[in-house]
Amino acid sequence: MVNLEWYRTFKAIYKTGTLTGAAEILFISQPGVSLHLSSLETYVGNKLFDRTGRKMIPTEHGKVLYNALVEPLTKLEEVEKNFQRSTEKHIPTISVGMCFETFQITLEQYVSTLPFNLIISFGEYPEMLDQLDKGILDLIITPKKGVSANIEHEPFSYEK
Repeated sequence: MVNLEWYRTFKAIYKTGTLTGAAEILFISQPGVSLHLSSLETYVGNKLFDRTGRKMIPTEHGKVLYNALVEPLTKLEEVEKNFQRSTEKHIPTISVGMCFETFQITLEQYVSTLPFNLIISFGEYPEMLDQLDKGILDLIITPKKGVSANIEHEPFSYEK
């Protein structure tokens, strides 16, 4: 039986076009993404991507697999989310915006120990400030202050 994570990894590679991009989306290491892809290619017996420089180009087998897989996998991920919510014991969820480097340095190692669900949004500072002002994000970590009167600013850290 195939590992469902192999399919999720395949979908992420297909969408991002890179192993590194897929690793960032899935919050796993790039070697882990490579291992999943290699295992899936061995399982299906066909090469799924042509590796050209820094880009992963889907082969014909890869395109066929993606088209067959994308809708059922998306539905299964939705079912998983709904089931997970119904079994949780009212664990709060916090949406945080920050740059990826800040996440890696300050928060990544603690994610599994946090007493709440965490949704991380990576993006540009102006976008994150706008999302914070609209209530889409609960908190952002940014080196710049916004101009909205609705946003409270507190220093997270200092650097030289």
